[in-house]
Amino acid sequence: MEGNVNWIPFGILGLMVVIWATKFLTAIRLAQKLKKAWDGAPFFRKKDTEESLIDSLAYPAKGRTIDSQVDDQTWHDIALDAVFDQLNYTQSSLGAEALYQKMRLLEFQPQDQLHDLEAFFEEHPDLRLKVQVIFNQLGKKNHNMARSIVANPGKHYAGLPLYIALACLPIVCLFAIPFEPVGAITLLIISVVFNIVFSSLRNWSNKIRLDNVSYLVRIFASAERLSHLTLPQQEGLKQAVKPFKKTRILASVLQSPTGTSEMEIILLYLNDLFILPQIAQVYIYNQVKAHQKEAQKLLDLLGEMEVAISLLRHKRDLEVVCQPVFTETGGIEGETLYHPLLSNPIANDVHFQKNMVISGDNASGKSTYLKTVAINAILAQGLGFAYGETFALPYGHVLTAMDVSDDIGVGDSYFITESKAILRMIQHLKEPGFHYFFIDELFKGTNTIERIGSGLGIVRWLAAQNCLYMISSHDIELVAASGEVNDNYHFDSRYVDGKIVFDYQIKPGSAVTKNAVNTLESLHYPEEITQTAKDLIDQYEETGHWSLKEIEKRMKDE
Repeated sequence: MEGNVNWIPFGILGLMVVIWATKFLTAIRLAQKLKKAWDGAPFFRKKDTEESLIDSLAYPAKGRTIDSQVDDQTWHDIALDAVFDQLNYTQSSLGAEALYQKMRLLEFQPQDQLHDLEAFFEEHPDLRLKVQVIFNQLGKKNHNMARSIVANPGKHYAGLPLYIALACLPIVCLFAIPFEPVGAITLLIISVVFNIVFSSLRNWSNKIRLDNVSYLVRIFASAERLSHLTLPQQEGLKQAVKPFKKTRILASVLQSPTGTSEMEIILLYLNDLFILPQIAQVYIYNQVKAHQKEAQKLLDLLGEMEVAISLLRHKRDLEVVCQPVFTETGGIEGETLYHPLLSNPIANDVHFQKNMVISGDNASGKSTYLKTVAINAILAQGLGFAYGETFALPYGHVLTAMDVSDDIGVGDSYFITESKAILRMIQHLKEPGFHYFFIDELFKGTNTIERIGSGLGIVRWLAAQNCLYMISSHDIELVAASGEVNDNYHFDSRYVDGKIVFDYQIKPGSAVTKNAVNTLESLHYPEEITQTAKDLIDQYEETGHWSLKEIEKRMKDE
C-alpha cells in the first residue's frame, strides 16, 4: 500500500507534463492554421455579439479624449456593423472591443501609432504570427467585463492568505504521504472535499464575477507572454505587466472551454480543487485597485496590437487603399472612392467642399454615394485609412439620416421618425467642432408641397451653420430651388432596348433624365398605364397642373 502511495506525486508530475505537452502541440497546430488563414484559407473565428461590443463603449481608456461618437442611427444607416465584420480579423474579444471602440469613439488626431504597428507587423511576419497565437489562446468571451473591472476595481478584498492556505493544503498532504500515510491521506480527503464544496458554493453565488475575473487574468497572462517578444511596445509592456506577473500561474487553469484542448475538463476540475477562481478574484481585484494605471495601459497596448494586425490582414485583400490627409479647413476631397461592402464597386471622386444636393433616378447610385463618403469619413478618423486613392478632410462629426422607418412601438409615423432623425442633427450642432451631414431623400414621408417647403427651409438653415450637408432628392423643384445655397450633382441613366442602364458615375448639375415610366415599361406594365403616365407628365410640364379629365378628353377626341 505504502509503495503504491509513493507514486502519487510522480503521477501528478506526469499529468502536468501531459498537460504541458498537449498545450505545446495545440499551439503548433494553431500557428499552422493561422498562417494558412493569413493567405486566405478558411479559419473559424467565434464572433463577439453586437450587445457585448456595445457594452465595451462604456469603458474607454481613462484619459482618452473622445471627440466624437458615431451614434446608433448613423451606425445602422450605413451598415457599419457589416463593415466592422469585414474588418474584424481579431482573435480575442479584447481586440474586437478595441476595433469597435475605434470605429465608434473618434479621436480627432492622427493614428500614427497604429500605422507604425501595421508597418512593423508587415515587416515581421514571424512575430505577427506569434502575437496572433497568443491572442487566439486568450480567445473570445462575450460580456467579459474586463474593461469594467479595470475602470472600477471597487474596494480592497480580504481573505487572500486563507484561500492560498486552503489551495496549498492538498499539495502538502500529497508530499506528506510517504512520511505519515494514514494522517496525510485522511487530511488529503478532507481538504479535497472541503475545497470542492467550498469552491462550488462560491462559484454558484459569484459565478459572473468569477468568470469575468478569469478573462482578465488571461489578459494579464497574455500581456506577460507578449512582453518577451521583440515588439515596439516591449518596454511599455514589461513595465505595465510587472504588478500582474504572478497571474500567469492562475491563467493556465482559468481558461474557458474552447474546444481546442483535450485537457480542458481536467483543468476545470483543478479549478475547483485548488479554489483558483476565488484566489484569482481577490488577488486580481486587489492588484488592479493598486495598479489601475498599469492595467489600463495593458488593455490599450494589447487592443492596439490586435487592431493593427486585423487592419493589415484586411488591407491585403484590397487593391486600392490610402492613408488620409487631415486639413485645417475646407471639406472632403477624394479620388476613386468606393464602397467597401460592394463586390464590384464603381469608384467615384468626391469634391465635398460645398453643400451638395444629388438628384437622379432610383437605383442610379445616390444613396450608395452618400454612404461611401460617410463610411470613409468615419474610418479615416477612427482607423486612419480610406477606400480610395486619396482622401483629405478636416476632422468632424459624421451624422446620417437615411434608413429611417416608422416606429409602431411608440406610435411614430414615418414622417415623425424622419423628422426626429434630422432634428438630432440640428441639435448636435451645439457640440463643438465641424459637422458632416448625410440625408437620403429629404422629407419623403409627406406630401409634395410640404416636402419641398420644409426641405428648402432645412437646406437654407443648414447652409448658414458650421457644417456641410450632402442630400439626395427626387424632387426636381427642391433640387432647382436649393441651387441658390448649394452645388447640384446627379446620377443619370439611359433607356436602352427596353432596359434601364446605369453608369453609377456622379456628374455636376441636376438630373435631366426621367426614367421612372421607362422602368415600368421594362417591367412590362400594361401599356395603358405607362402611356397615361407619359401624357400626364407632358401635361404637367406644359401647364403646371395635373388633370385626368383632360387626358381622358384628349383620348376620346383621338
